[in-house]
Amino acid sequence: MTHLAPSAARRGVASAVLAAARSTPVGMALIVLALIVLFGILSPDRAFFRISNLSTITLNVAVTMLLAAGITFVLASGEIDLSIGSNVVLSTVVTAQVLVALSGTPDQVRAGEYPTLPLGIAAGTVAGILTGATYGAVNGLLVTRLRINSFIVTLGTLGIGTGLAYVASNGVNVPNVPRVIQTGFGVQRLWGVIPYPVIVVLTLCAGLWFLLRATRFGLRTLAIGSSRDAAERAGIRTARHVMWLFVLMGALAGVAAVLDLTRFGTTNIGGHQTTALAAIAAVVIGGTSLFGGRATIAGSMVASLIPVILATGLVILGVPSFYQLIFVGLILIAAVYVDQRRRERMSA
Repeated sequence: MTHLAPSAARRGVASAVLAAARSTPVGMALIVLALIVLFGILSPDRAFFRISNLSTITLNVAVTMLLAAGITFVLASGEIDLSIGSNVVLSTVVTAQVLVALSGTPDQVRAGEYPTLPLGIAAGTVAGILTGATYGAVNGLLVTRLRINSFIVTLGTLGIGTGLAYVASNGVNVPNVPRVIQTGFGVQRLWGVIPYPVIVVLTLCAGLWFLLRATRFGLRTLAIGSSRDAAERAGIRTARHVMWLFVLMGALAGVAAVLDLTRFGTTNIGGHQTTALAAIAAVVIGGTSLFGGRATIAGSMVASLIPVILATGLVILGVPSFYQLIFVGLILIAAVYVDQRRRERMSA
């Protein structure tokens, strides 16, 4: 028996390592690493390997990674949210307008003076997050109270949100946004390497990972996605839970809006048209089922790096960046196909 114990222990470690190697997050990490090595070797003067370039990649992916982590919850429950891009745009407009309005008088802000800037930043941040959460609550109410399919609901609110952003801003970017929010936070880096917005995103994603993996909220989310009828028979108030999932997604879109404003120092009312596609693609590629019941925050986070690395690498190589849309679309179709086949084998 004493001779068998070490062998059994080694087999246990080996099986654990093998299981980790087969996990989707690890697989995505290997793909990301392979892309970094490939573009690093092919890029002139190994430009892709430069710390400044890798740091910029993490900054570019921050908003998509946060939204991907949020929509992981929505997809895990068997729902979908196509309106997150317009939510970010609308929330950015509200954030900027409140920030500018409360940072000084109109004459002061036009002159570049912001005597009450801390108040403006605090109020603008709260307003942006509340706008996003309210947007999500509207989606949730339409889905749970009126029982309209979430695909149709969020496709409709996508257009409504974009229209509201244009109405609120009169079709132009909000003027007089203080540049200090960009220079003092949006592009600043910890130790000169890690952008501050990335630290915020990683902290929030860690909290979302814990919420999904170690709390009743996460367990109920997966239960609803696996079988809503069974979840209701188990006593889960599915409508209320789905409602909170859309509110959570909306609040995260509000946070993304604030980070977006600090990064660019201006609103972008014509932007984020492909944000929902990028986030959903990252989630599905990362291992979350498009049909609910299975989700991985880590996989979503790692997979969100793929389109950004592709875009950056293609630009450095002189290839038009829009080719990334083709690659991401093909990968998304392949991921959904694999997910469907996996579900068919499990139900057989």
